[in-house]
Amino acid sequence: MATDIRFIYFDLGNILVSFDRNRANDNVADLFGGTREASDEILHASGLQNRLETGLITAEEYAQAIRDAYATLVGPNGMVATGDIMRAISDMFTPIEPMVAALQSLRDAKVPIGILSNTCEAHWTWVNGRGWEVMSGPFEVQVVSYEAQSMKPDRLIYETAMNLASECLATRQGRDENAALRPEEILFVDDRPENVDAARSHGWTAEVCLGGEQAIDVLRRHGFNVPLASTA
Repeated sequence: MATDIRFIYFDLGNILVSFDRNRANDNVADLFGGTREASDEILHASGLQNRLETGLITAEEYAQAIRDAYATLVGPNGMVATGDIMRAISDMFTPIEPMVAALQSLRDAKVPIGILSNTCEAHWTWVNGRGWEVMSGPFEVQVVSYEAQSMKPDRLIYETAMNLASECLATRQGRDENAALRPEEILFVDDRPENVDAARSHGWTAEVCLGGEQAIDVLRRHGFNVPLASTA
């Protein structure tokens, strides 16, 4: 089956690796003697995690905000190290193994692939440091929000991703204007509808799915002969 897709972007969370936010909340609660609910309020409901993932604050500023918030709940806690906090928020990921064969099949077919993810440096470093095959690459382009200082579904991160994908193809195929990448030639898979809607508003081909069987089905429907997920 023929396809018009010339570049594929994968989200990270729930596409290549699954994650359990409650696990991160529990990890932080254990550090401070708090509760899952308190951690969720401090990290996520407050918008603190989003600020970290957009590169608006440093890891130390993030950690100090958590220490300060927990100090009002359980007392002084200045001895909780920033590195321990970064590990606590990061130890929540699990590789989605069926994606390994799908990614390798795309690489074997010389299809350029990239990652487009809302993530912070601590999470990015963690998932790339586990030795998981799903993250082993190569990914021709890696666009992460803390570096781009823009989070999906904001405009800037998609424009950055489009430019980098275009440069990738130009490097592969030369600077022939007729070979320029068109937006609709990008396939993007993400687990959040608002991120997919934003990609479509930029002209991309995009679908909502989860990693594993659903993502593999999307790839096959768009003409890529990737192996079916094992049911064993």
